[in-house]
Amino acid sequence: MWLPFDNPKKMDYSVLKRSSLPEFAYIRVLNGDTESIVFLENERIVGAWHLDLNTLEENNGHTAMEKIEINQDSLIEVYEADEDLFRTLIELNDESKLSIPIEAEIILNEMFPDVSSREELLKKYRIQVPGDEAIERLINDYKS
Repeated sequence: MWLPFDNPKKMDYSVLKRSSLPEFAYIRVLNGDTESIVFLENERIVGAWHLDLNTLEENNGHTAMEKIEINQDSLIEVYEADEDLFRTLIELNDESKLSIPIEAEIILNEMFPDVSSREELLKKYRIQVPGDEAIERLINDYKS
């Protein structure tokens, strides 16, 4: 896998929304003992690479996509590239190209959930906030 060190620009993904993803980007996912790179063009995944750091097994393309995992402990870095640099990256990492691009929704939903309010998050994860009566009942049960 060949990636530049001085360019492109690393983006702050903590405030990044799916709608503000750059037209040309690559995403680096560090997850425990694996590293993955996903190449994005116009919200479509056009290439992928995956490395198991324990076995040093490398996977490219669709096989790499099957192995990418994103969880709460994953470190995600988003890099923006201009079109020329992006084309160069794809050309130099030709083995990582997908034969058919994949809608980026499958991976972006994991990284950048489009939830903006506390209520939406609670609803999404089916978390019910206890009311005053429930809290009072818990306190009384605890005291007895």
